[in-house]
Order: sequence, then C-alpha cells, then structure tokens
Amino acid sequence: MPEILHQLRIKASPERVYRAVTEQDGLVSWWTADTKAEPRAGSVAEFGFNKRSTVFRMKITRLDRPRLVQWTCLGEHQEWEATRISFELTPEGEATVLLFQHLGWLSTEGILPMCSFDWASYLMSLRDYVETGVGRPHTG
Repeated sequence: MPEILHQLRIKASPERVYRAVTEQDGLVSWWTADTKAEPRAGSVAEFGFNKRSTVFRMKITRLDRPRLVQWTCLGEHQEWEATRISFELTPEGEATVLLFQHLGWLSTEGILPMCSFDWASYLMSLRDYVETGVGRPHTG
C-alpha cells in the first residue's frame, strides 16, 4: 500500500511537540484553525477546511505520552477513510525527531501526491509553531 512518510527535527522537547499534536490549542496553531479535539484516546477529533466543505474526523486510537500519537480517519474524504496517521517522537539531545506517517492509502492515484505535499507544508508549520510560537495553519 502507498504511504506518506516525513521526518523532521524540531528544536523542542518531545513533551512540547506532543502537546502541539494532541491539544486543541496546538492543533489550531499549525494545522487548521477549524479544529475540535481533546487529548483522550477513543475520542473523535474534527478538522475542517474551506469553510467546512471538507471535514476530516479522526478517532484518537493511541496516546503514549510523550512519544506516540495515532489516529484513524473515519471520513469525510473517501480516499482518507480508514487511513491511519501517526506522530512518533524521539528525543535527540535538546530536540525531537518527528516521524510522521499517513498509512493505508489504496492507490497513488487521486489526491495522495497533493496530500503528501500538504502534509510536508503543515509539518513545517508545526515545527515553526513549536520553535517560535507562530505556525501557518489553514484558516479558510
């Protein structure tokens, strides 16, 4: 199955990165301003784009503080449905290495290439948010 994989180094502790990818205040600061989420395994988070014309619902399947976050996409876009997203955090000195995975794609056709590019951009936004306090989330 095709996969989206990205790795980046963030100059912050794993705990700080973990909070940014689990808490609503963090998620709205780097991914999308239209976020409803709580850091609780079993809960369902919503991420809206383009005035909610697209809403991704993610079941929070695993939280292993401060090293692992896993989600399963419940919908809305059919190509995302049942895909799995993880943020694996490994300390490296005073920094954190983030391994991002978006797994379970059925095909490389369709939106996978665009989503890979978008994830890379949003992960850079995450790094900026954690390191400087200012990310570049989707706001439309």
